[in-house]
Amino acid sequence: MDRRALLLGGLAAAIVTAPALAQTSGSSSTMQPGASGGSSPSRMGGQMGQAEMQHMQQTMQLGMVAMESSRIAMNKARHEDLKRFANFEVQEQTTLAEVLRSMMDPGATAATGQAGANMQGAMQMDASTRDMMQKLQNQQSGAEFDKAYLEAQLQGHRDLLQVQERYLQSNSQNREHMNVAKMARGHIREHIAMLETMQQTMR
Repeated sequence: MDRRALLLGGLAAAIVTAPALAQTSGSSSTMQPGASGGSSPSRMGGQMGQAEMQHMQQTMQLGMVAMESSRIAMNKARHEDLKRFANFEVQEQTTLAEVLRSMMDPGATAATGQAGANMQGAMQMDASTRDMMQKLQNQQSGAEFDKAYLEAQLQGHRDLLQVQERYLQSNSQNREHMNVAKMARGHIREHIAMLETMQQTMR
């Protein structure tokens, strides 16, 4: 889909342009509040710190829930706009997960590889999320399903937005990761606006 290609292209551009921005900009205040302009190039090159790993894990965790519930909605949603949204959501969450995973250096050290393995192992739904997913799965297609899915997506996207905001307010010096978080934040805000509009029209 064009939308998926646009997201992937935008995220890729954010990653590619980060080193150039780091070299040409004398101040990092617009990119990362509180960060020093004399940052180490190796830090800006994309090394994964604790903040990056936490941001990646939380983003992918919430994204997985949004994607799986949207897969259910692709078959069960009755409202056409909501069905289209579910289709976009599956594609965009898949793309975002691909981009985040690609940021982990394939030639990383054993420690980084273990961190990635730990992150993958933590990608499991908690009891309340599993319960919500089961209810969606068991619910009949119709207005009640649409309402439940829409509310779940709104809450999930608000949680995702908080994850991006927390990371962007940190003093991380990883320009690549900061740019991806900014791009993700923009798309999440757009989705929240779309969901809120649909919520008004479906009442």
